Amino acid sequence: MRRRHPSRNRRPTALLLSAFLLHPCTSFSPPLSHASRRIARTSAAATALAASASDTVTAHPLQAFYTSLNALYDRTQSTIKCPFIRRRVADALDATAMLLQFLVIRHKSLGLSDRFLDTDDDDAFSFGAPGCKPTGRHIKTTLKSKHLPLSSLASRIQNDWSGASHPSKGYYITGKLDTTIYRDDCLFTGPDPDMPVRGLRKYLSASAQLFDTKSSLATLTDISYSEGMGDKDCGVVQVKWELGGVINLPWHPTVEPWTGWTKYHIDEEGLVYLHEEGWDVEVWRIFLSVLFPTVRWVDVIF
Repeated sequence: MRRRHPSRNRRPTALLLSAFLLHPCTSFSPPLSHASRRIARTSAAATALAASASDTVTAHPLQAFYTSLNALYDRTQSTIKCPFIRRRVADALDATAMLLQFLVIRHKSLGLSDRFLDTDDDDAFSFGAPGCKPTGRHIKTTLKSKHLPLSSLASRIQNDWSGASHPSKGYYITGKLDTTIYRDDCLFTGPDPDMPVRGLRKYLSASAQLFDTKSSLATLTDISYSEGMGDKDCGVVQVKWELGGVINLPWHPTVEPWTGWTKYHIDEEGLVYLHEEGWDVEVWRIFLSVLFPTVRWVDVIF
């Protein structure tokens, strides 16, 4: 077998390399060594870490605390089963948030008022109560259905009471309603011992789990509206309803159906700012029927 001399293949290769290096359009940079590449990667990682750290530093400790408080509110409202304990926890968290807000406003020397309490700035961080935060499918937006005709507003309220999927399970049972027609800080009043409630989010959290949805009914019996009425003379929608069923307490008491009414007071923007509720039965009868569900209190009293 004929053996090739190594020098025969070197010359063409050397000529091609020389032509490549001497060509005017060729730019050459020496390749990085393994150590150089490692240093470059380390520098890039350090730069990214520094950028992340700078973002963390810009977040004020109060803002981080309030964000954790808001997350705790969501977690407790979804995990605590007893409606009365859940409400007490929500009140405590709201009180903590409002105390924070008071301190920020009171101590202006901290320099936090403009940053956290500027409600005209969409990016400003607000220390409002968690129960008054936006809720529902528009929780990450400021979308509200403002300045609707009162007839359209009444139609939306009617849909919340008699949806297509649950015609006899209004939002008093399901806790699901059109949040775009309510103020987030709407006030809910009524004869219930747990009222008044400030905040749409808090109210829906309580009503969504108060009754057993399978064994309870909330039926709309009448609806009407009046222009120029209500506490702000901007109109009011009034409904009549029948409510009853099983309450989610450890002993699962059954409350016989009772009737009542609800008035939805409208503000200058066409949103419901006051949710006023009344019952056609004495509060103590409902309370006793919850404690002693097997006793017919009408027969006992009369």
